[in-house]
Amino acid sequence: MKYLKQIVSFLVIIMLVAGSAGCGGQQREGQVSKKELVVGVGADGYTQRDSELGIYSLNANICEPLIRLTPEYQLEPLLATKWEYKGSNTWRFYLRKGIKFHNGEDFNAAAVKYTLEKGIPSSGKSILKIKEDVVKIIDDYTVDIVTTEPNMRVPEILAHPSFAIRIKENEDSQKPIGTGPFCFARYEQDKELVVERNPDYWGEPAKVNRIVFKFIPDHNSRLLALQAGEVDVITEIPREMIGQLKTTQGIQVLRGKTGAYVALYLMVNGKQPFDILQDKRIRQAIGWAIDREAIIQKVWEGNAISSQTIIPPDILREHKDLVSGFAYNPERAKNLLEQAGWKAGPDGIRIKNGRRLELTLVSGFPSASVLEPLPEILQQQLKEVGIGVKVVEVADRGLYFDKLKKGEGDLWLERGSQNDGDPTFLPQLLFHSKGYYEANYNKAFWPGRKFDNLIDHARNNPEIVEAARLVAEAIHVLIDEETTAVPIASLYTIYAAKEKVKGLTPHPSSINTRWDTVYIEE
Repeated sequence: MKYLKQIVSFLVIIMLVAGSAGCGGQQREGQVSKKELVVGVGADGYTQRDSELGIYSLNANICEPLIRLTPEYQLEPLLATKWEYKGSNTWRFYLRKGIKFHNGEDFNAAAVKYTLEKGIPSSGKSILKIKEDVVKIIDDYTVDIVTTEPNMRVPEILAHPSFAIRIKENEDSQKPIGTGPFCFARYEQDKELVVERNPDYWGEPAKVNRIVFKFIPDHNSRLLALQAGEVDVITEIPREMIGQLKTTQGIQVLRGKTGAYVALYLMVNGKQPFDILQDKRIRQAIGWAIDREAIIQKVWEGNAISSQTIIPPDILREHKDLVSGFAYNPERAKNLLEQAGWKAGPDGIRIKNGRRLELTLVSGFPSASVLEPLPEILQQQLKEVGIGVKVVEVADRGLYFDKLKKGEGDLWLERGSQNDGDPTFLPQLLFHSKGYYEANYNKAFWPGRKFDNLIDHARNNPEIVEAARLVAEAIHVLIDEETTAVPIASLYTIYAAKEKVKGLTPHPSSINTRWDTVYIEE
């Protein structure tokens, strides 16, 4: 009997250890493999972002922000239950109680203070307009955030994953510790990021035990990995490959709403030889010369829409129609070029005072591979109205920013995304005279003081609907009046997965996708 009791006690201990496995615990591989999700993603974006490991640009749901961004770009409570403006540039947030970090520490006001003052990159502080010692702890579950200037968009900004609340085990640790449904397990640069289910998550626990995010930069390699069964899901799928996936047995294509966009930014203050676009008629001719529907239907197989607002139409609400944008009208483009004094040359490229109408198109944000084959298509379409285009592709955003800082280009092709609920975010970031990217963007693409004033008023307006209207007016100035940006399309967020993968809903802002709802059908 004595030995029987010892055996039973031993079995109970084993069961308790197995049951407690998860964040920081060990699980037997046999248990994990049946409920392990393998996701093939693009290039590793963490190389220069150690402070955002697992958060941005790949969000593994380790850490959570105070506020959730819905697929409709609306706000919902997450780690904060409510918030209010108290006046004097002060926002008060009331925090959810009873939540633990993955290491067992309490989530509280001190963690919010650490994150906003120490834990986020300096660019985040610039966006929020905060500095050191501006988070005031009222009590353990109430904080005041004081901005250095009026900013009524603080709640919308805090929905961005980069503001997810985190703590550190020590100052040398790069291990992300959050409150999310998954815990950090391991990271190998350019190879993989692994997270495990948080069994003590304050919300509904995740439905898989582990997710392995494999970094596979090459599009074809990701596609082959899915077809071979080496991964369960792939992201960042070139639009021209989606038709092939839809006809592949055992694979499903999952589509979210539009959130990302592709656009040309036009150098308006360039120096020779990049000064041609100082003439607004040429900039507008480019807008009319692009056949967006041909790109969307023939190249991207219908997996985008011809939106003219750059930022998602949902975020502008009922005011999105204030932006007209450009349809395909090559005759109108030719007439504008004629009015500007550019006459057709012997090879079809226009000439004025002995100078050919040739522009340099730089493709490289977030990478040249992501934007292929669009540069060559734009080159062909612009040639039809007499504009010559030289395409320069750069491998990564670092080289792209270097060329932009030097002003070495006329047309700048980018794919961007709206990742928070603030309608002023992207316009402020890229085009305001005091934008977050400073001289890199606002010197090159600034549409003028009228634009700045509208964005400033939108940031300071307490009503989000009125802010959306002001931003729509500002984008009207940017695109319709000054044309320092030419939209091409808004892109659906698209993933491909094995048929047995269930519960995956791509967010229009891909870094806001929730992975805790995903499961694998047995």
